[in-house]
Amino acid sequence: MTIMTLGFPEVLNLLSSMYLCKPTKEALENWKILLSEGIPDFMSDLKDAIDEIDITSEQELDDLLWEYTRLFIGPYKLPCPPWESVYTSPKKLMMQNAYDEVLDFYVKSGLTVNNPDIMPDHIGAELNFLAVLLQRINDDPEKRSHCLDTANRFLNTHVITWIPKFTRDMEDAADSSLYKELAKVTRHILLDTINPQFQVY
Repeated sequence: MTIMTLGFPEVLNLLSSMYLCKPTKEALENWKILLSEGIPDFMSDLKDAIDEIDITSEQELDDLLWEYTRLFIGPYKLPCPPWESVYTSPKKLMMQNAYDEVLDFYVKSGLTVNNPDIMPDHIGAELNFLAVLLQRINDDPEKRSHCLDTANRFLNTHVITWIPKFTRDMEDAADSSLYKELAKVTRHILLDTINPQFQVY
C-alpha cells in the first residue's frame, strides 16, 4: 500500500483538528463520524477512546476540556507545549527559529495561517501542512516531485526533530484515553508510516 491509498491527507486533517479544536460536543461528534469510515488499523484504539466518551455527560465534557486546557493552553506550566520552537530552541521559548522556518515553508507553498491565534509551528498547523502537501501529490501529477521534496525536507528538518519528545510527554501527562491515544497515533503516522514512505523517493 502507499500513502495515497490509505487516505493519509484526511487522517492528518483529522489529527490536526484534534489538536486545534477544543473537545466540545460538536467536535467529538464530528470526530466520531470521521473515525467511523475506513480508518487504518493503527487508529482503532483512538476510535475506541472517542467512542467510549459519553457526549451527553456534562461532567465528561468538562473533564476533557480541562485536560485539553492543561495539556495545550495553560495557565499553568504546560507538560507538552504544542509548538516546535519550545522543543527545539535553546531556551525552550515560543516564536524562535522554528517559527520563522516553518512559516517560510508555508509561504513558499502558497499557504498562510489565517487564524492569528495559531502559530505556524503549532502541531496542528504542521499536520495540516503535511495534509495539504500529500493531497497535492494526489491531485496534481505535475507538482508531485516538488511536493514530495518539500514534504521530505519538512519532515526531516522539522517534524521528526520534536514530535517524538512531544508525543511522549503528551502520553505521559494525559489522564484520558483520548489524548494518550492521540499522542500514540500522531507518533506512529509521522515516524513509522509517512516518514519511511518518503525515504524511498
